[in-house]
Amino acid sequence: MPPVDISQKPNEGPPEMDGDDWVPVGHFDSLHEANEHGLVILAMGEACRVEPAPAAGQFDLQAERGPAVNIAGELDEYAKEQAEEKARPPARHFPTRPAGAWLCCLWALILTAVFVRQAADDTLVERGASSSIGLFARGEWWRPFTALFLHADIPHLVGNLLAGCLFATFVARSAGAVRGWLLIFASGIAGNVLTAWVMYPQPFISLGASTAVFGALGILSGMGLIEMLHERTRRQFARITAPVLAGLVLLGWLGSGTHGHTDVLAHVFGFGSGLAAGAANGAFDARRLPEEI
Repeated sequence: MPPVDISQKPNEGPPEMDGDDWVPVGHFDSLHEANEHGLVILAMGEACRVEPAPAAGQFDLQAERGPAVNIAGELDEYAKEQAEEKARPPARHFPTRPAGAWLCCLWALILTAVFVRQAADDTLVERGASSSIGLFARGEWWRPFTALFLHADIPHLVGNLLAGCLFATFVARSAGAVRGWLLIFASGIAGNVLTAWVMYPQPFISLGASTAVFGALGILSGMGLIEMLHERTRRQFARITAPVLAGLVLLGWLGSGTHGHTDVLAHVFGFGSGLAAGAANGAFDARRLPEEI
């Protein structure tokens, strides 16, 4: 795009002032650079003009004498911001990966098949639910995993299927389908183990995929945190905390309801485990990504 002449304010004719009323506030090697700095002056509501300098190919930016001191200070601040921007390490761009819809469909099929099997086998929940006594007193190590496939009723199952497929798709798009699902299951298992550990030696039983579902939400928050850190933006604190705050809001909204089978503690530990897993995965990806300017 050719440089725009900003020698006067918009919608105004040429300022009728003596030459002594204009003073130089900047000297630049190109017309584009002079115009760019002139926009800073116009944003202040002041007049400016660009004049050719004695040296060929160079330009002087001039402003009215009265506000010249304030304008010079504003241009200095702008120059510092530009220098800081150039000094920042280049951002790393995280790729978007295939969602792996077949894994989501397979997971939904398995959950539905297990729920149908529960109706025919009354002992399945007793043998497979997460249990503080079963895990730590009897060494039944499989329970934190098998509990993720068991559900109390149809609304419990359908709610986890809908939320799980949604969050898992986002995780797969960021981390990859296979790795994303492994992280989700790991977060769900960790959430169940931590819940049983906190409750032990009190007898405590829980079941449902919701611990893994909130693990997926935590993974998204953790990866979002790392991506914001690598964007190197201004107002960085607000940007890097936004994904985590969004995850906590959803956790409070979806994970602490009044449903009879809601296990708030498992949701919290699932989310926390996912947050750690997502941050670790984001940091791992960031080290492998090429830097782009």
